[in-house]
Amino acid sequence: MQRGALDPEIVWAGTGMMGQVTAEQARVDGNTKLLAIIGDPIAQVRSPEIYNPRIVKAGVNAILLPMQIPTEAFDDAVKGIMAIRNLLGFVVTYPHKERALPYADKVGRVGQAVGAINAMRREADGSWTGDMFDGAGLLGALAALGQTAAGRRILLLGAGGAGSAIAVALAAAGATEIGVFDLDANRGSDLAERVQKHFPGCRAHASGPDIADLDLLINATPVGMAPAFALAPFRGELHAGLTVIDIVPKPETTALLALARENGCPAANGAAMISGQADAVLAFFGIGAA
Repeated sequence: MQRGALDPEIVWAGTGMMGQVTAEQARVDGNTKLLAIIGDPIAQVRSPEIYNPRIVKAGVNAILLPMQIPTEAFDDAVKGIMAIRNLLGFVVTYPHKERALPYADKVGRVGQAVGAINAMRREADGSWTGDMFDGAGLLGALAALGQTAAGRRILLLGAGGAGSAIAVALAAAGATEIGVFDLDANRGSDLAERVQKHFPGCRAHASGPDIADLDLLINATPVGMAPAFALAPFRGELHAGLTVIDIVPKPETTALLALARENGCPAANGAAMISGQADAVLAFFGIGAA
């Protein structure tokens, strides 16, 4: 299994969820509120294509704009954009999620546990609140299947950035048990310890690739992008009571998802996760459903 972290804002490669926002749809005038997505590089980011149609649909006079901020200019640039009075806030993508954390006056529980944030908003009193929503997308994917994380026994493959956020979100949502499997055993153990510390009601532990007696399997590694996904290392068989989510957005049906569906498993891909994350982030900014 390959190591590595996925960044939903960057790796989304187009799934037909939303089209481009036209000039007629996205009215920009002196009252327009700004949202930024900051990262370096930024050309790959598809978030404006996902978020702006939702903003238009919500009837809000706002627009999300990409801003490339190189690492060496991060502090000066962030201080500058935070001074813009019609800025509602900003979304943070690679490589700035950890570095943005100290700029938040208040950090949500998930952001604290992950040690990074990917959204910050300006409050009415001028203070700033940050939190992490990479895992919220996974909860959205579950909701699209008519499921929740509450009471679930889970195996999470991958303890990178995306995996960390997902583990914390699952624990916060009431998961009973999370086994973390990573080729780097230390990284897997570290994530399990952090989850256990912040959410003692969830039994989090480093795990082997054992899917027997579990009811949710999540692949949070880039291996799903490969043309084949070898299940030989797994202990146990896929079964109809096991929900499978592969967070990579392309291909839409990975080898793992194809096998899961052949075995009658409820399954979801990265597109469902990214859609759920967009809704959660916009709700954080007061746009759309809470």
